[in-house]
Amino acid sequence: GHMDLSLLYDEVAADEGKRLSPYMCSENHLTIGIGHKCVSGDPELEMPPYDADADAPEEHLISEERCRELFVADILESVEGCRRLYAGWYEFSDELQHILVNMVFQMGAAGVGKFKMMNAAIEDGDFQEASRQMLDSRWARQTPNRANRLSERMAAL
Repeated sequence: GHMDLSLLYDEVAADEGKRLSPYMCSENHLTIGIGHKCVSGDPELEMPPYDADADAPEEHLISEERCRELFVADILESVEGCRRLYAGWYEFSDELQHILVNMVFQMGAAGVGKFKMMNAAIEDGDFQEASRQMLDSRWARQTPNRANRLSERMAAL
C-alpha cells in the first residue's frame, strides 16, 4: 500500500508534540519542532534550550515551514529504517506501517530492532502476540500512553 503521509504526520505530531523553540528531551538531546533531535549541520544546534516557546526570543523560534521540513525528513528516515528492519515491509497493511513508523520515529530503527519477539510475531502475522510484546518493554514503562495506544492498534489488526 501507499502510506498516507499526512495522516502519519498528524499521528506522530500528536504523540511527539510540537515546539518551535529548542528544548532538552528526556534523553537530554537538544530537540526542536516535532521531536527532531538536533544534529551536526542543523543551525538550531547553536541555540540554547528553553522551557517553553513563550520564553524564547523570536530569533530562536523556527518557522512552521522549517518545522515541517525537519519532520518530513525524519519521517522518511523512519520509513527507510522500517524497510531495512522488515523483509515483508511492502506487504504490510498501511495501519501496520503507521504503527511501526511511529515506533521507529520515537526509538530509531536500532531501538525497534531490539524488539525481537515483537518483530518475529509481526513477520508471522501474529498481531496479538506482537501487541503483548510491545507492552513487555522498557518503552512501555517509560511512555505508557503512547505504548498502550500503539499496542491496541496492533491488537486490532
